[in-house]
This record gives sequence, C-alpha cells and structure tokens, in this order.
Amino acid sequence: MELKYIYTDMEWWGALFCFLASVHLFLGRSVSKKEYRTLAAIELIVGIMLVFDGLAWYYRGVPGSFAFNMVSLANFITFVINAILPVFFSLYVVLSVYGEKKDFTIFYVCAFLAIFAEILLLLSQRSGYIYRIDPTTNLYQRGSGFIAWTVINLSEALIGIAYLTYNHKKIEKNRFIAVLSFIVLPILAGIIQVFLYGFSLSNIAFLISALFMFAQAMGDNVKSLIEQRVMITTQQSELSNLKTKIAMSQIQPQFLYEALEHIEKMCDIEPEKAKNLITKLSQYLKGNVRFSERDELIPFTDEIEHTKAYLEIEKEVLEDAFEPEYNIKATDFDLPALTLQPIVENAIEHGISKLAPGTKGLVKISTVRGNGYIKITIKDNGVGFDTEAGKDNLDDILKPHGIKNVKERLRIMENAEIHIKSVSGSGTTVEIIIPR
Repeated sequence: MELKYIYTDMEWWGALFCFLASVHLFLGRSVSKKEYRTLAAIELIVGIMLVFDGLAWYYRGVPGSFAFNMVSLANFITFVINAILPVFFSLYVVLSVYGEKKDFTIFYVCAFLAIFAEILLLLSQRSGYIYRIDPTTNLYQRGSGFIAWTVINLSEALIGIAYLTYNHKKIEKNRFIAVLSFIVLPILAGIIQVFLYGFSLSNIAFLISALFMFAQAMGDNVKSLIEQRVMITTQQSELSNLKTKIAMSQIQPQFLYEALEHIEKMCDIEPEKAKNLITKLSQYLKGNVRFSERDELIPFTDEIEHTKAYLEIEKEVLEDAFEPEYNIKATDFDLPALTLQPIVENAIEHGISKLAPGTKGLVKISTVRGNGYIKITIKDNGVGFDTEAGKDNLDDILKPHGIKNVKERLRIMENAEIHIKSVSGSGTTVEIIIPR
C-alpha cells in the first residue's frame, strides 16, 4: 500500500474521532459550558482539517482536472484552518485560567496574526508564494514564503506558551500539560516538517494533542460532576437537619406560655372563644411540624395561611394591640417553608409589643409581581432599630430575631434575596425577592 493511502486512512479515522469528541462536548453534560464548547469547536476544526488534508493526500499525483481541483481546494482549506486554529485554542486557554476576571488580550493578538496570515494566504494563491499545485503532476510544492508563513503561525503558538507559563499556577496541572501539548507537539512537528519534506507531521500532532485534551477534559469533568453530586447530597442532608431545627426553633416557649395562659383565663369566661383559639393553636403547631418534613418548596398560599393563624393567636393574646393588613396581589409561587411567619413574629415580638401603651400596632403583608420576580413585603410600625449603626454585625443582631434563619433558608433558592430596612422609632420593613 502506498504511503499516501496510509496517511489518508489515518487522518480520516482521526477526523471521525474528533467529530465524535466534538458532538459529545457540545451535547454532553458538563460543569464548565464555555470551556467545553470552545474545546468542542477545536475538535471540530481539527476534524475538518484532517478530512481535507486526507483528501489532499488521496488525490495528490492523480492526473486530471478533478484531482487538481480537489488537491487545490483541500490544501487551501488546510492552510486556512492552520491559521485560525490557534485563535480558538487561545480562547480555550483563557477560559481554562481560574479567576473571576478573564484577560482576552492573547485571543485578540492571535486573531490579528491569523487575519494577517489569511490575507497573505489569499494574496499568494496566484503567485504561489506560500505553496502551489503543479497542474501537470497535481503535486503540492512549497513556495519561497512557506517558512515566513509558518513563522507567523509559530508565533501564535509561542504567545500561547508564554501565556500558559505565566498563568500555570491558575490552571489545574493535568489540564496545563494537555493544553501545553497542543502547542509543543505541533511546533516540534512543524520544525521537523520544514526540513523533512512530504510528511503531514503537524496535522498528526494536532490530532494527538486534540484527543489528549479531550481525554483530560472528560476526566476533569467527571471529577467535577462527582464533587458537585457530593456537595448536593451534603446540602440536602444539611437542609433536612436545618428544617427540623427550624421547626423547633420557631415554636417559641414564650409565645406558647402566653397563648396557653390566655386560653386558661378564657375557659371560664368565654369557653367557645377558648375552644376556637385552641383549634388555631393546634393548627399552627401542626403546620410547623408538617413544614419541617418538607424537603421541597411549598406554595405561598400554605405559608400565608400558617402566618395568618399565628397572627390571629397573637392578636387575641395581646388583646387587639395590633391589626394585620393584607395586600396580596400574587399567590401562584413557591418559597421555602417557614419564611414569612418568623419575620412576622419578629415584627410582633421585637417591634409592636414594645410600643408605648395605647399605640396601635400595624403589620402589613403584601405581595407584588415584577418582571421575573415576586416581591413580598412585611412592614410594621414598631419601635424598629438602627440598621446603619449595626450594619457591620447585622447578622449577629438579627440572629436572636429569627431573620438570620430565614436568610439561610432562602439560600436554597437561586438568586433569592432579603432586604431589611429599619429606623429606630419608625418601624421595620423586610422585603423578600423570589425569582420566577
């Protein structure tokens, strides 16, 4: 079998592997989407380059105009890809560097050099400055500018090496080695190819490096997915424990003592009213326990009913010291259990109950639908506190008030927020943002 057919088979099989790797990276589940999509583009480009280089080998030396056109087209596309491949590679390198802010300078430099190389390639098609195809033999021949054009491509690779070396501490070791191989192997092959004419060593080097990078990326991705699953399992366990603690912590002893004492007094005076209050207290306690057993989010309607039961009990115990007010414009959404009631309880216990005798308290609960979110507002006219004076240790201030627990529960919802505004002597406003 002729050497050219061996090269053709090798490159086409390599192209098939690259295409399969590209499809897997595009469609497969990955932790780092941007990185792996860029690597998928690299695998796809390498595969296309190998297909056309295989065609160039297959038709080289074959007589006829069709073979001439195929050799010309295949070599042209191969040269084009050789110039643009480092650009995609530089992007993958940048995305592989750990850090919040990415520096794309290397990408722009490589893109500029690639554009220059492509313009030079187009201008040399008639003159044969970089390469030419002999129409009589259909054989590829290098031009006088081949070395200069190769130097431009090698300079892109050297820039990549410099960038990698400078940021080597910000890249995982195995990935650093895999990425470095994509530069070093083609450079070595290109240098050898300058002196050893007639072998596509650089393309074979690209194939080996591309498959090496794919294998490393898959190993890294599997490791990340396993770590992610372990983290999710741990979070679910912590969430379950937290909900049990929350359920118990929300049943404040002082609230129970006051409610039971009030019911005891009412038993002789207003037995029916006492019976009704016992029913509400029972519903409230059952709700706390029931919600603690729920791992998923609950409907807002359940949470607001639980909160209303609490407010009715407190209003009776405090002998109408406050009035609840509801302005509910959105109800069809979910939220973590026991999110609303603790804030309302905080408003009663630490705000309204400390008002001067004769001052009527007000607790206003409202919901409104925004663009992609639901806003819940709990506002009271209690004594408030100075959030500015204690903003450096606000969590410590809120911890005994129950609001810190609410902040912890909201963490299970991505992008959920809680904002607290309070002025000493003027009351407190708590806003909860629930993403839709």
